[in-house]
This record gives sequence, structure tokens and C-alpha cells, in this order.
Amino acid sequence: MSQIDYAALLAQSDDLICVLCVEGKVLEANPAFTAALDSVGDDLVGASFLDLLHPDDAPLCREALASHVSGEWPARLRANKTAPLGWRLTPVVDGRRLCIASPAFEPPQAKSSLLAQLARHVPGVIFQYCIRADGSSYFPYVSDRFEEFFGVSPAVAMKDASPVFACAHPDDLPYIMDSIGQATNGQYPWHCQYRYCRPDGEMRWHEGSATPTQQADGSMLYHGYISDITERHELEQALEEERLRLANILESTHAGAWEWNVQTGELIINARWAEIIGYSLAELEPISFTTWEQLVHPDDLARALERLNAHFHHKEEFYEFEFRMRHRDGQWVWVLGHGKVFRWTQDGRPQMMAGIHQEIGHRKDAEAALQRLATTDSLTGLWNRRHFLQHLEQAFERYQRYGQSAAVILIDIDHFKRVNDSHGHAAGDRVIQYTSEVLSAWCRSLDIPARIGGEEFALLLTDTGEEGAYALAERIRYALEFLEVPYDDMSLRMTASFGIAAMAPDDRHYEDGMRRADRALYAAKRGGRNRVEVDKECPAGTEGA
Repeated sequence: MSQIDYAALLAQSDDLICVLCVEGKVLEANPAFTAALDSVGDDLVGASFLDLLHPDDAPLCREALASHVSGEWPARLRANKTAPLGWRLTPVVDGRRLCIASPAFEPPQAKSSLLAQLARHVPGVIFQYCIRADGSSYFPYVSDRFEEFFGVSPAVAMKDASPVFACAHPDDLPYIMDSIGQATNGQYPWHCQYRYCRPDGEMRWHEGSATPTQQADGSMLYHGYISDITERHELEQALEEERLRLANILESTHAGAWEWNVQTGELIINARWAEIIGYSLAELEPISFTTWEQLVHPDDLARALERLNAHFHHKEEFYEFEFRMRHRDGQWVWVLGHGKVFRWTQDGRPQMMAGIHQEIGHRKDAEAALQRLATTDSLTGLWNRRHFLQHLEQAFERYQRYGQSAAVILIDIDHFKRVNDSHGHAAGDRVIQYTSEVLSAWCRSLDIPARIGGEEFALLLTDTGEEGAYALAERIRYALEFLEVPYDDMSLRMTASFGIAAMAPDDRHYEDGMRRADRALYAAKRGGRNRVEVDKECPAGTEGA
């Protein structure tokens, strides 16, 4: 009801009327009410209605105010200790309700002009429902929208309530009658939601609330209010379906859900969020954004915060990042975090954000396995040719930019074909595997050993020049010369030839050093094998002259 409507009601009535908020405080009072309390103007605004009553009568009113439905009770005003007034309380409408008093009680079935005016403005139906001592019932009073709600004329309902109940949904009628019976027997407020079938076949949802009062003749009189909640019910049902759908998605994806108050730091998580890192919810409490920060791997935290800030400044529509979190057992668990701000402050700062965590350890393991397959030799576990050339290119760029030295050693097993021809390919594979183990044993962690062909190997030595490469090649050559490779009941022996080239100022491409090392390798082969040859850099444009 608008402020103008309230003003009209307050000004035109001789009854004592005040407008109360849900909490029971006075919002407005008409002249008759203020005069009864010897007050003027807005002196009563903000006062508790209970404080305006005689202390002995206030408890009778407290229960009625606690309910959002209508009610009646006698009570004396604080300024008038002798004459009790009959108070009537209307249901809450738009956060307000009227409290009305007359010097004497009116018959329950009477229609005051004030109540009629009020009833025309409320969206539902105000009613009185009476259950006679013999169990029959009727509606002594109904407001104007009754027939619109129930499809039954007020004249019929005022004689017999059964036509009204006859149109309730058959599945809900037993529940309605049981709720009325319990409220009647216990004499406590009635509240019920139910479906109602209109004469045109349309199904609507109603919500009713009422307060029963025992009458002298043994009947029970209800004062109440019924509203149509069809749209609200449909919205609630849609929200519940959405909630269930989201819950099913989270369950099926095995995702941890979180909601973060960015301004306060409060973090709400579900059980799966905690389970991913080996905890229960109780074990992590109190939970805040700091909880998450302390669990994220230090190497990942700074980048994760950068991605969050990018989302906060609208550079990214969503926040998405892969990071590691510390598991309860001390291990690091890979997690995919995905989220979005759904509420902003008035000055444009992020306020509320929600998202999910998904454990991606298996995916990371699979990616690492694929990476190994793409970059390593399956027989030896050494790097493959493509990976070796990528590192060679990077080393060449460092050499050109910073002068950081590097050298390439190419290795070819001597007379390898004889091994395959004499003992079979399995024996040849064994020789290759043992050769790779020797190379790995002699390499530093920053060197790149690779198998680049059938019996061909390569070493990329960083921060190493020609002399260092030669010394290492000789040690490896000597180790291979005296290596015994067990195969069946015999020991296989072998030797290898080595070609070395250090990166040189005249190199124009990263493969130039590779070609010069290959030239040195063939020189070692031609020189008798089982030897190391170093290719000296050639002046630009003279190679092959």
C-alpha cells in the first residue's frame, strides 16, 4: 500500500490506528492514537508498540506481533489503565501492518469500513473461518477477491465452506484438513501451502496463515490471510531444479566448489574442495582466502594472483589457472581453478566470486607421459633428435647474444651392423642401451644427451669449449672401449668414433656446428675408428672448397 493510502486511512478513521513495521515499531500513528497517549506529532514514531501498552497487558500482544498473520486481543494503553481496548492486527503487507483499536469489541463477522478499504488494497484474501461445535464450517467474512481466488461466491461460502475445500487438489486436501485440525486442537497459528483448482481448470498455488480463537459457544474462529504464490512457487521450483542440476554437475565432475567474499576474505567451500587435498571441512576451519594462499605451491602463487587481478580488472572474462596445492600427506596435488566474480561493489571492486576446483593430477601425468614420448627415445630414454635440435638452437642464440660457449659431440658405434648381423637386433638394442647408460653417467645435469639415429648419439655441452669437449669425449671413448655388454651367455664388446665442433663466430645457423661435428665424425671413421676428431672452424664461405 502506498504512503498516500495509509495517510487516507489514518486521517479518515476515528479508531486508534498505528502502522507497524515487521519488528513491531511504530511507523505512523493517526490523531486518535496519539491523543489517547497524550502525544503529539511524530513523538511515537520509532517506539516499540509493546512499550505503549500497560505492562500487565503487553504479554498478550507479544505473541500476536511475532506472527505475520492477523489477530485480536484486549489491552490497555499505558496512559489509560482502566479501559481495555479491543485491538485488531492485520497481516504483514509490503513489510507493514495496521494495528487498530475501538473502545469495544466488534462482532467477529462485522465488516468495518476501514477493513474493507484495507482489503481492497492487499493482493490476497482476508478472511474469517469458523468451525462450529458440530464440525461444520463456514466463512463469516471474506474480502472482495475471494471469488477470484476460489471460484466460489462469498454468499455460498458464508453458509458452507465445503464447496471451497472441494476444489483443493485431491493430493493436498488431506494435508490441508490435517493442518487445520492440528491448529484447532493445539490452538496455535495455522500455516499451509497447497494447490487449488479453479473452475476454469487452472492450477494455482496458495499460501494461507491464520490464528484461531476459541469462542464462547464452542466454535473456533480463525482470522487469516491467503495469498496466491504460484509465480513464487514456480520460481522456487526452478531455483531448486537449478540447485539440483548444479549439485549433480559438481558430483559428476567430482569438483570442489567455493565462494569467496573478496572484500572480507571469507571463503566457503564444499567437502570435495577439502577432500582434494586430504582434509575434512572441520580440519580446515576457520577457512579464509589465507587458507588457500598457504596451501598453494610458492612457485605458483604469484602467477595465480596475477590471473586473479587480470579478471578483477576485466582483462579476462573468467579466472582460470592450473596450480599445485599441498596435500595433507605432504605431496603436491595439481588443481585447475576456475571462477568468476558475480557481484561487484558500487565503486567497481570485486565483492563476491564463485568457482570450482578440479583435481587434474592424472591429466598432468598423461601430459608428462605424452611429452616424454614426444621428446625422448623410447629404447634408451635419452632425448630424441627433435628435442636435441631445439636445445641446440637455444644454445646457439645464447652464444650469439651473450657469447656463452657450447660444443657438440657426435658419436657413432663402430661396426654396429656386424652386431645385428651376427647376434640379431635384440643384441644390437642391448648395445645401444648400454651405450646410452655410459653417456648419461658421464654427462652433467645441464648437458643434453640424445639418440639421433640408429647407432648415432649426440651430446650438447653448455658452457664448454673445444678442449673441454675433447676431454669428455676421450673419457667416454675409453669407457666404451672397455665396456662389456652381457647378452645371453656372452659379452659383447664395441668401440665408437667421435666428432667434435665448438660453436664459432662464423656460424650462421645453429646447425652449422652440427654439420662441422658430423664432418669431424667422418674424419674419425676414415682415420681408423675408435678415435676422437675435432673440426676446426672454417672461414666463412670456404667450407667444401
